[in-house]
Amino acid sequence: MFNLLIVDDEKIIREGIHELLSMEENLELNLFMAASAVEAQAILESRKIDIVLTDIQMPQMTGIELMDIILERWPHCKVIFLTGYSQFEYVYRVYKHAKYILKAEEDSKIIDAVKETIEEIENDFLIQQIVLDSDILIQQKKKIERLTLLKDIVEGFIPVSSLTQNLVKKLDIPFDIEKELYYVVMHHEFKNFDSYEMQMQLNENIHQLLEKYYFDLMRGISIQYNKNFRLIILQPKKLITVERSIATLKGISELFQKAYMKNMNMSVSLYIGSKPMIFEDIVSRFHLLKAKLMMHSEEVLLLDSGIMNEGMNKSDSNENHVVQGNLLYSKIQMIDYYFENSDDEMVIAVIQEAMDNYKNTVSMHDLSAVSIYSTIASKLITYINQIGLSTEMCFKIGVINLYNLTLHNNWQEAFRYLISITNTIFELKMANVEKQGKDVINRVKIYIKENLNRDTSLDVLSDYVDLSPEYLLRLFKKREGQTILHYINELKIVKAKKLIVDGNLAIKDIATELGFTSAGYFSRFFKSKTGMTPQTFRENTESNRINSH
Repeated sequence: MFNLLIVDDEKIIREGIHELLSMEENLELNLFMAASAVEAQAILESRKIDIVLTDIQMPQMTGIELMDIILERWPHCKVIFLTGYSQFEYVYRVYKHAKYILKAEEDSKIIDAVKETIEEIENDFLIQQIVLDSDILIQQKKKIERLTLLKDIVEGFIPVSSLTQNLVKKLDIPFDIEKELYYVVMHHEFKNFDSYEMQMQLNENIHQLLEKYYFDLMRGISIQYNKNFRLIILQPKKLITVERSIATLKGISELFQKAYMKNMNMSVSLYIGSKPMIFEDIVSRFHLLKAKLMMHSEEVLLLDSGIMNEGMNKSDSNENHVVQGNLLYSKIQMIDYYFENSDDEMVIAVIQEAMDNYKNTVSMHDLSAVSIYSTIASKLITYINQIGLSTEMCFKIGVINLYNLTLHNNWQEAFRYLISITNTIFELKMANVEKQGKDVINRVKIYIKENLNRDTSLDVLSDYVDLSPEYLLRLFKKREGQTILHYINELKIVKAKKLIVDGNLAIKDIATELGFTSAGYFSRFFKSKTGMTPQTFRENTESNRINSH
């Protein structure tokens, strides 16, 4: 839908163009009229206008002057000039800035100009590839892209497999993904600052210290997970032994801690990997080490054994279980995102993964499983409340039962219960959306039928049901299979035929009864829909009635 403003000080021309464009149902235009450029300016201040079709020579302000105001207020607005002036100088001036149509030209020229303009606007919607000439801008763009990608991987938003060798090269990621990497997990105090500038200064100081102590000796990158944690990925610049690499990391980490305290007056704790790993294992390890670092209230410098799967004893197995739980917890945080996007399949997939993760867990007191289950349950309850389904869900289930693990014999049963609740939420939501949409459309249709001779413009109808014009237009077309304008016009034709056949009203009175501004406009409208004028239709109907007797 596009908003089109017609500006002309001659009423007959202004209303004639309005009537002409009103009959073009496929254009889906929301039409406005102004009797002067000053009046048009007021409209432009109150709403977005996509196309202005304006006369040039008008009292108080010309169309050329109006165009300057239009482009200042709505830079993407397109202007079509309608003028009776055919002198070369005037036309040339207009032609340089916008389309123009002579008033003497046929109606089809106006319609074609509007169609072309709509096509131009739709083409403008397409994103143009920005060419960056500056090396600095290119590097800044790559930096943002690589940090976003790596953070999304660590948070679990996208799989580790997304980080291919080609992508590493494209984004200038400063390590070889096909080789093993070293890692440091950093935990620093979160401090509320009085201003955002102070927070920015802290981040800049951290960056400078990382560059000075870590990235001066090794290639690498720092991934800020949140305000408390960073994951530092490193790779030696030249071939050296593992022992020497670890010794180097321990030494520079000690210096980093001291420099951090001296510059920021805050402590920082570090976990250093004692052996290199592939990137995927480092991401898994990070979530375990986060939990471990939170157990220390004082500044610590620890060496991580880095044991993942091979040769695990019971303690190692428990640790791996925690790793998997932490990774799963990161994925569960994405449930909010899936809810916001109405992606029920992904919500179910995450809960299914939780069910698979704990299928061999016997104890219903396993804290990792309890934590995962409770987090999912809390997110379901939050979502139920957000979308206003509290009452319906209370009747379907006792919402409090979501936290009652004693109802379930095992974790498989518990997570299946969450999947069932999730399906119920989405079913009720869809039912509500369908009902609300149906109610809105019914209200609109009733309003149109009761006000067929009044203003039934899209703006009036959208205000009536408290929806945006664009959304109402899409909703109506989706549910009714036709545009609102087509629906209104069909009702007018049906009622017009009935009034014509009754024969009690003159054609001009029928035009008024149906909300047309003139009998001429009504006649053109009726003929465009039926192939004959109202008078001819009346005569044919009367003739058929006489012949039937």
